[in-house]
Amino acid sequence: ECGYHGPAVADEYDQPTSDITKDKCSKCLSGCKFRNNVGNFGGFLSINKLSQ
Repeated sequence: ECGYHGPAVADEYDQPTSDITKDKCSKCLSGCKFRNNVGNFGGFLSINKLSQ
């Protein structure tokens, strides 16, 4: 978890929301970007091997 404690910004599909009950991280870099918290992204970015 990134530790974001601000207002509701997006649901688990990165769709903007202001409803605190629907606010959930997508566990993707895009979810961190919505919350201005890219520095705490805990995943590993890679490329799709099928995109050759």
